[in-house]
Amino acid sequence: MEAHRDDYKFLEIRDAVACINQKVSLLAVVLEFGLPKKSKGTDWYCTMKIIDESHPQPGLSVNFFAESPELLPRIASVGDIIQLSSVMMRCHHGEVNAVFDKRFSSFALYEGKDGKDLCPYRSSSRFHARDLDSNFVAELRKWLSHFQLNEGSSSFLYLRDIKEEQLDLVCKILHVYEVAKNEWMALVWDGTDSAPVIIRQRSVALSLDF
Repeated sequence: MEAHRDDYKFLEIRDAVACINQKVSLLAVVLEFGLPKKSKGTDWYCTMKIIDESHPQPGLSVNFFAESPELLPRIASVGDIIQLSSVMMRCHHGEVNAVFDKRFSSFALYEGKDGKDLCPYRSSSRFHARDLDSNFVAELRKWLSHFQLNEGSSSFLYLRDIKEEQLDLVCKILHVYEVAKNEWMALVWDGTDSAPVIIRQRSVALSLDF
């Protein structure tokens, strides 16, 4: 596959880390990913760590920058596949990383090893699919099916870190009540910030007519 990767302008991570200050294209597996954050300027940014067969440990960090959090890659699950085009390789404090530049970089996200669809479930506006993309995705899935993925710290998010977006939560349900007809609200807690609120219960006698 390496010969085809060269012709197709995909680099394996072990080769990309030597291309400082150059644009490269990568196809890799998402090992970790962080939440979008506001930069000191006008952009939003997030960071993820990616791996491939040539560089399974410790992974390559990729920094993404965009005008809004909606334009950043939203990963469905650790272990998904990301295709990166024209990301810039940089070295900062002795550590090599890739930088996604909103002016010329693009990304596409694919389901991981259990995925069947060879089309991306999410992509940036600059992404253009190519005929051989699906072949590389299928090949990476084969490798991933035999690789023990260490999901790192991205499996769970704290409530204090979550902004207005759709996410999966693992938490304790403290109380559920109806706020309006067919509208319910749940009070939940994930163990952060403060002790759980103590909900005082009271007995209510119900009259049931049969």
